[in-house]
Amino acid sequence: MTKITRLVIDGFKSFGKFTELEFGSGFNTVLGPNGSGKSNILDALCFVLGKSSSKSLRAEKSANLIYNGGKTKQPSKIAEVSIYFDNKSKIFPLPEEEIKITRLVRHDGLSKYKINGKTKTRQEMLELLSSAKIDPDGYNIILQGDIIRMIEMSSIERRQVIEEIAGISIYEEKKQQALNELTKVDQKIGEAEIVLKERETYLKELKKDRDHALKYKELTDSLKKNKASYAKKRFDSKNEDLNKLMQKNSEFKDKLNKINEGIKNLREQINIKKEEIKKINEEIESKGEVEQVKLQKHVESLKVEIATAKTKINSSQKEIEKIEHRKSQNAKSLEEVEQKIKEFEAQKKSFEETKTNQQKELEQLEKTIKEFKIKHGIETSNQIEQEIDKIDRESEELQKSTHSLREEHQNQLREKDKNEFQLQTIEQRIEKVLELEKEHKNELDLLKKMKNEFKKTVLELNELLNQDSLKARELGQKRDSLMIKREELSKMELKHANVKESIHANIAVKKILENKNTLGEVYGTVSELGSVSSKYSLALEIAAGHKIHSVVVEDDKTAAKCIKYLKENKFGVSTFLPLNKIKTFPSTHEAIKHAEEKGVHGFATNLVNYDNKFKNVFSYVFGNTLVVDNIDVSRKLGIGSVRTVTLDGDLTEPSGAMIGGYRHKNFGSFKEHEMEDKINKNRNEVDSLEREIKSVEEWRKESDEKITRLREIKAGLEGDIIKTEKSLHLDSGDLIASQQYKEELEEQLKKNNSSLAELDSKLNDLTEKVVQLKIKRQELRNKATELRKPTILAQLNAFDEKRKELSESVIKMDAELRNIEMQSNEVGYKERENVLGSINGLDKEKKNFESEMDVLSGEIKEKEKELGQKEEDQKEFYAEYKSLFDKRNKSQDFINSCESKVLVQEEKSRNEELQINTVSIEEARMKAEIAGIEVEISQYPGVELDLEKSEEEFKKSIASQERSLAGIGNVNMRALEIYEITEKEYTGLVVKKESLKVEKEEVLNLMNEIEGSKKDLFMNSLNVINENFKRIFLDLSSKGDAFLEVENPEKLFEEGIRIKVKLAGEKFLDIRSLSGGEKTMTALAFLFAIQEHEPASFYVLDEVDAALDKHNSQLLANLIRKYCHKAQYIVISHNDAVISEADILYGVSMKKDVGISQVVSLAMEEAREKIQAIKAEEVAVSN
Repeated sequence: MTKITRLVIDGFKSFGKFTELEFGSGFNTVLGPNGSGKSNILDALCFVLGKSSSKSLRAEKSANLIYNGGKTKQPSKIAEVSIYFDNKSKIFPLPEEEIKITRLVRHDGLSKYKINGKTKTRQEMLELLSSAKIDPDGYNIILQGDIIRMIEMSSIERRQVIEEIAGISIYEEKKQQALNELTKVDQKIGEAEIVLKERETYLKELKKDRDHALKYKELTDSLKKNKASYAKKRFDSKNEDLNKLMQKNSEFKDKLNKINEGIKNLREQINIKKEEIKKINEEIESKGEVEQVKLQKHVESLKVEIATAKTKINSSQKEIEKIEHRKSQNAKSLEEVEQKIKEFEAQKKSFEETKTNQQKELEQLEKTIKEFKIKHGIETSNQIEQEIDKIDRESEELQKSTHSLREEHQNQLREKDKNEFQLQTIEQRIEKVLELEKEHKNELDLLKKMKNEFKKTVLELNELLNQDSLKARELGQKRDSLMIKREELSKMELKHANVKESIHANIAVKKILENKNTLGEVYGTVSELGSVSSKYSLALEIAAGHKIHSVVVEDDKTAAKCIKYLKENKFGVSTFLPLNKIKTFPSTHEAIKHAEEKGVHGFATNLVNYDNKFKNVFSYVFGNTLVVDNIDVSRKLGIGSVRTVTLDGDLTEPSGAMIGGYRHKNFGSFKEHEMEDKINKNRNEVDSLEREIKSVEEWRKESDEKITRLREIKAGLEGDIIKTEKSLHLDSGDLIASQQYKEELEEQLKKNNSSLAELDSKLNDLTEKVVQLKIKRQELRNKATELRKPTILAQLNAFDEKRKELSESVIKMDAELRNIEMQSNEVGYKERENVLGSINGLDKEKKNFESEMDVLSGEIKEKEKELGQKEEDQKEFYAEYKSLFDKRNKSQDFINSCESKVLVQEEKSRNEELQINTVSIEEARMKAEIAGIEVEISQYPGVELDLEKSEEEFKKSIASQERSLAGIGNVNMRALEIYEITEKEYTGLVVKKESLKVEKEEVLNLMNEIEGSKKDLFMNSLNVINENFKRIFLDLSSKGDAFLEVENPEKLFEEGIRIKVKLAGEKFLDIRSLSGGEKTMTALAFLFAIQEHEPASFYVLDEVDAALDKHNSQLLANLIRKYCHKAQYIVISHNDAVISEADILYGVSMKKDVGISQVVSLAMEEAREKIQAIKAEEVAVSN
């Protein structure tokens, strides 16, 4: 134990100057008049011991604790108080034998603590005091008013005091900690159950994905086995076919060499015969028969043209056969595509039916739930149900979003896996190429060069094929246009020919025109010399009348010669208009006046185009005739006033005669401008189209040669590339691998990882939202549960679960339908569109060839007709030079026969060459296929082969398995790994939940133990304090009895502790029924009982005896004296009994003028000795 050895005060409250009090180890008493500052000594003690509130030190604020200077002195700048504790027994964990604790306060209210002169925090100071079992708020320091508070304390507060003394607070803290822990455990269990439920649902979904993936894996493994076996079968079969092809190619080449040799021999014979024909022709020409030679050449040319046209027809026929073959292949492809589309549609229909049924079932279930709620009166909790429904909708939307995100997440995972595989492959290829570059640099450079050349050739070939296709379409269009234009031209020329025929219908006119060169200057008929607009053609024909067929000649001499010629030959009669004699017809004033009127088009002569030298002729023909709109206009002008003709051929004469009615348009009028323009335009267009067609045909011919050449180059390069790659052990894609592509893949992987991280974040957020919604839903469901019966609730929950299951199934059906729709669009319809496009293109090409064949057939007929005519012309010549012609004809027949043979052989040569090219291409393609199959086989290392099945069986199995795989839809192969991880997490959560339950059980057990221990401890402490209280009460009162009573033993920690006192009689009274002094004595007995139970090192009592009389004060003094050998007592008192019992007295006085308290100490032994001495002196004096 320790003691307060000294208290040093400076500037604190009324102690304005340095004051030091040395306390004894026993009974110390402070006395002095009221207001002298004696309680400030105890305030100083409490100040140092760490009382935080200035009010507990009887001051409004901390600054008021500093000495204020009184009336005359200067106030102190700082208040400082130090307590010195004895540490000889080392109760404080410090080496010094005396511990000095100091506290200072400034005017700004800030405090500072020091231990042995070193600044410390308040907490450090309190911890040091606590090590010596000194509590600033303990019951060993009783200030003014504390006794009153103790007396007025409620029974509950009194119980709490005993709890504190008994150390129950520790158990309360433990209990509170246990309760907090229990709350946390319950919360964790709740969270674990929610997460477990969510994980269980997720695990179920994942199990489906896992089973889906396992099924997919089994299918893919079986598919790999079938594909590897099928590839091996095809590899063996293709090798066998390749050997056959190579043998066939060799045979074709031998055959081609023989054909070319035969063509060469035939050409040599043709050249010999041509030399013979040349000599014969020279002999014939020398005899003056050049014309017949030309005729012969023409005949030969016609024969060649006919033969060429027939060859073209044969070629076109073959092309059509090829087109039909390709069409049949496309038709098969179309059937396959249509079958695929039907399969997709069937799947789609099946899923849609399932979805429709589920939606109907869901709607029916919603209706059933609604009726169920109404039936059982659950509508009373309608608001809660609405909130639950709202949460369910939100949860469903979140589940949809989660499902979509998971799909996207799995797609990203697949994309990432694919990119990682490609990156790994390309890295291996780059490494492989780099290694090969060290050893086979030249071969690799050559291979790269060949690949670039091959790529260039393929691009050029594709470009040419595209252009050729466009040109073929263009050629077909131009041929169609040419046919239309030729028909139009034929119609117009026929019309024009009819006009000419009508002109020459008069035999006299015809003969004059045929012999005009011998008869003089004959210009032609009036109709031939003028041209008109089609609008006025009929009107001008009627106006001209019979004069339209008059023949215009230079002069009357020529006219007379023509008439004489007709007479001599009896060819008939014709009218002649000699230019030197014909007179103009003067325009009348009346006609000129009417020419300007409305509905009048003008004079007929002005509406004809003609050479100016024929002006008089047309003036004679038409005179003053006006051309008008119709007969009404003629009448308006005045019938008989002027000669008129209407646009539709009605004529009025100056005589008043009117000629008209329905007229059929005859061919015999003037030439029409428009007709000639159209004929010329059409001829130009026909010529232009023929030139364009010829140009396109020539281009196509050159293009065909280029295409053939490029195909040969492509096939050669392809074969060389495959051989080189095989010799270097390269795959076809190795050289394509590049650093750039690798970087692109790495960049793509970064994007994949970024997308996955973002999706993970979104999924976590959504999962958290779902969990929160489920917690909220459960809370609402618990509220709703209170309003329902358990059986009804169970039924409703079953309905809810079914509704949830159906909703999730409908969402999955939507996803499956979207997947099928996507496959149908991307695989089915696009492929069908491509095949149909190809078929349409082939139909158009066939039509073009057929059109070309029709044109060629027509040309052959015309040329055969012309050839027959020319051969007839030759017959006369043959008779004269029969022997030479016979010889020449034999030679020509031989040449023709040889040329025909050459054409046939060339055709055979081309066919053989085409066969060789086809076989070469097929050979190269087959080699490429074999190389591809080798690569395909290399993709299945270690796969067990099954070579017992046929290729057809393999194809069926593979097709069936691929359809099954396609039907599986999206597969998350990571689900196998994720399921395992999630299952571990789930198991871990189950274990955690069980451990939490165990932990909860342990906490509950601990709480029960705490409650039991707390009660035992409290009752033990209460019994000890009660015994102390009884004994001390007797010491203080000398009569009567007192004890502590529990208000309700059953509810020990809910009720309080009463003090029962009996001073006289048999009745125990409550403390509140006692007088002031009795209350004080009882309260002091209670305080000393507490101190007896838990002794302190020192006690500070401030005027606790204020309400006691002299007798009771003496009892109190005796009690303190009894206990002061166990502890140090510092008591402030006015009571003589207490003062007289003290070991040391401290007198406090106040200087009123400066407001400073002063202390004087006196040991009571010394005081007694002095008093006895004084008394002795007084006795001696009196004696």
